[in-house]
Amino acid sequence: MADEHPDPGRWWKHRRRGYYSGMCWALVQTVLWIALEYHRPGIIQAMGVVIGWSYGISATLIISYFGNNIAEAWAGKVKQ
Repeated sequence: MADEHPDPGRWWKHRRRGYYSGMCWALVQTVLWIALEYHRPGIIQAMGVVIGWSYGISATLIISYFGNNIAEAWAGKVKQ
């Protein structure tokens, strides 16, 4: 069924984009938080919850990419 679609890999493009954007944002925000703490000491402690949520969103994107890969690999083995 997946082979019938004109572009069966189209969803993988979106999954990879989500993974790469999650990784990039995690790296960028780490640099930004370090620069912000250097500029205004103690601000990271005050923003702890916001920072936690921000990293949580990035982690969700990254983990969902691996989760989708695992689920599809397992589904393919079950069908065989």
